[in-house]
Amino acid sequence: MSTSSPATLDFTLDRSSPVPLYYQLAQQLEAAIEHGALGPGSLLGNEIELAGRLGLSRPTVRQAIQSLVDKGLLVRRRGVGTQVVHSQVKRPLELSSLYDDLESAGQKPATRVVRNEVVQASAEVAAALGI
Repeated sequence: MSTSSPATLDFTLDRSSPVPLYYQLAQQLEAAIEHGALGPGSLLGNEIELAGRLGLSRPTVRQAIQSLVDKGLLVRRRGVGTQVVHSQVKRPLELSSLYDDLESAGQKPATRVVRNEVVQASAEVAAALGI
């Protein structure tokens, strides 16, 4: 899969939409990153050139880029420019069990009873359990 530069990508902005232009641009840049059109390490180029090519103001382009920097998709480096980040770690935000996580990673989790015995509850434990 070859990667492109923003100069060769086609961005479609709907100026009649209630969706802000910076957000439309950010969404399209994010999609280009997610689909590999802009690969890790790709330089975004000059804000002024991108703004001129798209007919947008520089602050609009800057806001779109900043939103992707805030999401961790882009990084700004002095003397280098804005680049697509190299390591994109995507983890779903959900509760899972250790057993399921190990099993989905190809491991074979198991349970082993080490000791099973009945003991008298201490006064503190009995009070906490209400027995």
